Amino acid sequence: SRRLEVCGVDGGWQVPWLFGSGSWIHVGEVVGLHAFPVKSCRGIALQEMELDAFGAKLDRRFMVVDEQGRFITQRQEATMCRIEAVLLPNGDMTLSLPFISQCCFTPALVVSAENPEVLAGVWDDVVSAIDQGSQVEEWLTAVLERPSRLVGMTKEFDRPTSRKYTPAAVTGQTAFSDGFPLLLISEESLCDLNSRLSGSPLPMNRFRPNVVVRGCSAYAEDMWRTLLVGGSKFHVVKPCSRCKMTTTDQDSGFRGEEPLTTLSTYRRKEHVKAPCGDKVDVFFGQNICHEGPGSVAVGDRVLALWWQYPWLLGSFSYFY
Repeated sequence: SRRLEVCGVDGGWQVPWLFGSGSWIHVGEVVGLHAFPVKSCRGIALQEMELDAFGAKLDRRFMVVDEQGRFITQRQEATMCRIEAVLLPNGDMTLSLPFISQCCFTPALVVSAENPEVLAGVWDDVVSAIDQGSQVEEWLTAVLERPSRLVGMTKEFDRPTSRKYTPAAVTGQTAFSDGFPLLLISEESLCDLNSRLSGSPLPMNRFRPNVVVRGCSAYAEDMWRTLLVGGSKFHVVKPCSRCKMTTTDQDSGFRGEEPLTTLSTYRRKEHVKAPCGDKVDVFFGQNICHEGPGSVAVGDRVLALWWQYPWLLGSFSYFY
């Protein structure tokens, strides 16, 4: 029988035959990078993505909230998928519904009388934020047809990721994302999902990843534990649980049943504690955390360390 050995790898105590050989394997390359300046609004494609303590520098640094300061997303307002957020060279930002209306403003980075510090809630976290002013409030309220405001991050913003999943080696901070700074999906996983659908194939934007890779087998990302991309190191921390936002066409806002119906047939886990309160969840893509500032670019090679026996961990189902 194999003798159980424990040794220090990557700064932690690990079991070699469970955690893999320790050899970096070329598993693919980056073919897409995306940032979403306003949480739940339309994303932008990038050729290079800079990383700071909170993830991609342009990603989810602003968030729409209601009168109580609670976050509003496509889960409640599908129209948000059509709102474009663009940062201009002079530092201004525009929010727009293409061919309908737009709002241009200067993002507030410092608390003032016009832009007070407020408390904003995203899932179970309450963070300090800066109100972005009445002009944006009026525009969002008209577009969403409900009282809405835009908030941004303060200089003292602090939102740790779950220590249950986050390795000690990473920065462990995220902006207004659901729970972790970055999301990775392989094109092969989407191709496999589309092969199972009875209707039209779905585009990658249904899943709103930051990093898209190509060159691996379907769901290979379930088995990766550490990645080297360009000069940056990432840890694969937790499968991404998926909600009805994935059923929203990101161009029209029309909501259907897929991909959740199909994902529930083979990527389903029961008796969970999902963020939304559900006891059944489905998973697609992997949340990843970075070890520090850096950058990744389209075309970068992806090297991985992997779980030697993912079945022993239950693969994606292990994490709940």
